[in-house]
Amino acid sequence: MLVVSYSDFAANMNKYLPAASVSGLKILPQKKEKKNSRHLKFMQAVEAASGVLPSDIDIEKEKTEAILKV
Repeated sequence: MLVVSYSDFAANMNKYLPAASVSGLKILPQKKEKKNSRHLKFMQAVEAASGVLPSDIDIEKEKTEAILKV
């Protein structure tokens, strides 16, 4: 018996059909992609925040000034 993945069978169907009639064929189910929602939310937050601060700003200086104002 021939065992192939779903993606490989879909890509090369004509390759496996002759062999399937002789020895049998088992097609493994298609794998589902895992959705990592925590990672996706983090990446969306990074994309949303990119470009908010100008590149010529001195962040440490701004932090110090903000602390002294309080």
